[in-house]
Amino acid sequence: MVISFKGKTAIVTGGTSGIGKAAALQLVTAGAKVAVIGRDATKLENELAKYPEALSFFRCELADHAAIRNTFDRISTHLGPVDILVNNAGVQTYGDVVHTGEDVWDFTMNINLKSVYLCAKYAIPLMQQATHPVIVNVGSVQGFVSQRNVAAYAASKEALHGLTRSIAIDFAPKIRCVAVCPGAVWTPMLEKDIESFTDKEAILEETRNIHLLKRIATPDEVANFITFLASDKASFATGQTYRVDGGIGLCIEGT
Repeated sequence: MVISFKGKTAIVTGGTSGIGKAAALQLVTAGAKVAVIGRDATKLENELAKYPEALSFFRCELADHAAIRNTFDRISTHLGPVDILVNNAGVQTYGDVVHTGEDVWDFTMNINLKSVYLCAKYAIPLMQQATHPVIVNVGSVQGFVSQRNVAAYAASKEALHGLTRSIAIDFAPKIRCVAVCPGAVWTPMLEKDIESFTDKEAILEETRNIHLLKRIATPDEVANFITFLASDKASFATGQTYRVDGGIGLCIEGT
């Protein structure tokens, strides 16, 4: 199956590392012009040098409404109409409802949910001239099943499902909107989480074993699904949340 994005433009938030970077590069190599929104261009400097005509970087703080609006204005001037928006930026935070501070709750919601709403808000007007525009939101398996002590994170990812449906309903038939929900993925965010434990190998083994496939996904494995859903090969898919999670939560333990 050949997927081509020749002549299309895309925006990827959180595209300087992990899943976002993998998705941005897949879109570029398939012919798209891609604007990456992030905080640190140095994480992408080699790729920016390799694809100077196709890949561009826009620094933006996604917890800041005015910054998002201004960034989309700049992208519009630089790229024109937008075909694809990948809302990938996200943060993982920990704590139950008693021990999660309001500042942590608000930060989690601002990045994982509000930024998706705002990016869609400013991308959708830029999609009106596109032929088959698509929004792909990156959620998490924890919008379906959750570990302990992730109250804000799980709530933000579950809410993303409703936002995905609403965008799909409100802007059909012009714009498709879907969500991809990974399990554990070997990203800098996961590496940072694992580094906080004393017995890192035990945590790694536990993380592998909660998946039926007994391993942690690579960013490219999730990006493969994002690329497919953003393409015309998935032209009849909208409003759905797709789990790419190695089988987390499917098996009830015990005999």
